[in-house]
Amino acid sequence: MYMPTLYINLQKLTENAATEKALLASKGIEVMAVNKVFDGCIETAQAVMAGGIEVIAESRTYNLKKIRATGCTTCLLRSPCLSEVKDVVRYADISLNSEPLIIRALAKEALNQGRVHRILLMVDMGDLREGIWFEHYEQILATVKLINELPGVELYGIGTNFNCYGTVLPTVKNGEDFLAIIKRIEVDCGISVSHISAGNCTSYHLLDKGLWPVGLNHLRIGGLHEFGIEYVDMKYLDEFHHSSKPVGKACSDLYQLEAEIIELNSKPTVPVGELGVDAFLQAKSFTDNGTRRRALLAFGRQDVPAENCIPVDDRITLLGQTSDHTLIDIEDCTSHLRVGDRVRFELDYTGLLMACQTSGVQRRFIR
Repeated sequence: MYMPTLYINLQKLTENAATEKALLASKGIEVMAVNKVFDGCIETAQAVMAGGIEVIAESRTYNLKKIRATGCTTCLLRSPCLSEVKDVVRYADISLNSEPLIIRALAKEALNQGRVHRILLMVDMGDLREGIWFEHYEQILATVKLINELPGVELYGIGTNFNCYGTVLPTVKNGEDFLAIIKRIEVDCGISVSHISAGNCTSYHLLDKGLWPVGLNHLRIGGLHEFGIEYVDMKYLDEFHHSSKPVGKACSDLYQLEAEIIELNSKPTVPVGELGVDAFLQAKSFTDNGTRRRALLAFGRQDVPAENCIPVDDRITLLGQTSDHTLIDIEDCTSHLRVGDRVRFELDYTGLLMACQTSGVQRRFIR
């Protein structure tokens, strides 16, 4: 096939999900698997479910519609639009919320559809994205009471988020401060909050260091099982640990992009002529390395940005991109590449996100 191909290793994804679930369960933590990077891919949702994780989260309602066929419990990860309430109730069992107006609309629609929709109420502990500001306790309390009073909805839990917008790290202090808010709500409302959702995969570093605040019992995780990377100290996890004992290895090489060579030649490494800006209005500088052998590949920035691709063959150097072409230096490559051969790259999170979003990349699954 002439299109660039994304290979997704479902077996390794299942293994990572199973290892992650076992580790978190040993700490009393339930995990919700975030599938959004795959753009509603049913196969990846099934792979994570095969690892034992039952709740799958997406940030787009139309992607929840796709994965409902797996039989999983579904969660809308991004706060609902008022205009999509009908579909949110139809396709999401749970959604993240902070706006009373939308919560009321969800309750009304749930009654219309004969459903009970579960609300994960979000509190902003400092990262400045979604949620009621943590210092506005009366507003948080009033919203919890509203959810408990409205027919058609019920409180799934209370959540917070870190590191996505404001780069605020999950710490012992903000974790304990979050717990203190929950405990105060439980006293004031006479309830027990079942899911205390303390963030995403960046929270793992507290577990890894033995600093996890006891009582936080829920996480919404994608990157940890998708890449086997701990995202605070930015390290690949050779092993997940429970106390001092390893509970399993984390696989990291799960995704590769393969693209076809459409031209091979030797050219100078510095353009000839007066320089302006490139197709993306960026000025460039070039280092003269003489004449080098290079190849053009049939994918470009509109598919996956070059900065998010790492050649599997470390003797290949990425030179740059235009919309539809990627240029690589193959002078030092020992394999005899020809026009029509395909070159492979590993992808980081952003590269995987872009590859899954575009119609210009086909998917193949390794089972």
